Amino acid sequence: MNFYSASLSFVILINDAQPRKSHLWDEIVVVFRARNFDHAFDRVLEIGRSHETEYVNFKQQSVRWAFVKIETLNLVGKRVDGSEVASRLRRRRSSEAISFETVFRPETSEPTQTF
Repeated sequence: MNFYSASLSFVILINDAQPRKSHLWDEIVVVFRARNFDHAFDRVLEIGRSHETEYVNFKQQSVRWAFVKIETLNLVGKRVDGSEVASRLRRRRSSEAISFETVFRPETSEPTQTF
């Protein structure tokens, strides 16, 4: 079996009797095993649906995380170790200019955990 990665989109809906155009969205990346692309598609549907949830928030409103779309589905290969499974380019503004010759020190990083 091969490893696959998939990016899934979820919309967070709040039942406040007011349909809206603007909502909070969550995009997650998952890694899983499958026999082939068709099996991977079926598996990621299963995984995405298992992430759907509904609960009542502090305002006593129903909140629903709905699985909307499989954004990407990629073959990673037989091994995952060291494989890139997600990337996001975004523009950021630094407090100071960064020259081409700047030396960075990633070994001083203090990473946080998201879960």
